[in-house]
Amino acid sequence: MQTPNRKIGIKLQIQIILLALVMPVAGALSGWYYAFLIAESDYPLLVAAACFGVGLLLDIICYYGNIFSFVFYKMPIPLVLSVIAYEVASFFVSWRLSLCAGVLGLAIGILFDYAIILDKPFYLARKRVLVIVYMFLSFLMLGIMMGVPVSSFLLGIMAGNYYSLRYEDAVLSKERLRHNLLSITIFVTIVLLVFEIVFGWLIWNDAPNIIAYLQQMTGAQITSTQLLHLIFGFGTLAVIIQYLITYYTGKILLRYRTIRFRNASAA
Repeated sequence: MQTPNRKIGIKLQIQIILLALVMPVAGALSGWYYAFLIAESDYPLLVAAACFGVGLLLDIICYYGNIFSFVFYKMPIPLVLSVIAYEVASFFVSWRLSLCAGVLGLAIGILFDYAIILDKPFYLARKRVLVIVYMFLSFLMLGIMMGVPVSSFLLGIMAGNYYSLRYEDAVLSKERLRHNLLSITIFVTIVLLVFEIVFGWLIWNDAPNIIAYLQQMTGAQITSTQLLHLIFGFGTLAVIIQYLITYYTGKILLRYRTIRFRNASAA
């Protein structure tokens, strides 16, 4: 006896659409801020529009599980080794030989992936590997944005999306699924908290230059006490938002993917 297909309700469809808007909006805000940060004041809207498009692309990557697996599980190590090999070689040899070194680093990274790390499917991967990949991406995001965590919210969505892909066909109790989602959410939130503390400390130790830069760029005059309040206030808000985004992304997408998976299995 076939199980009848379940329909995806209007409420869930609206939640998915709203969730899909978070990536482009966060991308646009990140692009605008980055343009402001590097003083490209003539083209902030153009940069924001380009990053809005990147957010839409990330939506597509998250939707298709195989593409998501390739981009965030198979690419990071080869890409990093390739860049490191090229940059190190460029100090000693010509650009042609440096390019060869970059290709060699890429090949070593691919072999490293398949020989050592990728001995399990992406959605059954070792947690320590996922932790390393996530922390690297998180540090990269915050480093580019000088500690401002807008772009880090994208990683929270990706973590929630990963959870939904990992457990869409799992036969687990609701309590166990909720426990796993909370574990991922708390880990993601703690990572952001730790990095925010580090970057906040660095900003505070360079407070005179930061205050002077903000005054030059915005015309606003703030005291060191006000800067401290801004660091603490925005950091706390960012941690709360990260928690909520990760948790509700995982919860909504798991419900959505579970229905789709069961419908496909019943067909």
